[in-house]
Amino acid sequence: MGDHQEDQRGTPERGGARTPTLGDLFWVGTACAISVVAGMGIGYLVDQAAGTTPWLTFAGLAFGIVSAVLLAVRQFRRFV
Repeated sequence: MGDHQEDQRGTPERGGARTPTLGDLFWVGTACAISVVAGMGIGYLVDQAAGTTPWLTFAGLAFGIVSAVLLAVRQFRRFV
């Protein structure tokens, strides 16, 4: 049983890549959701203060989506 886990966790035969755990996947999903919500929320708050609704809300949403994609790509590169 111990040998099987070592094969999944990254041995020289697999090139050092390890299999993502459920915790890794949960972390990536949560971080992506927080990025999108935070970007949109900050854009909304600045929109309300500046009176430019809805432009900064959309800009914040776009920033959150881009940062979520970059975060996910960076994290998943560890497993490839």
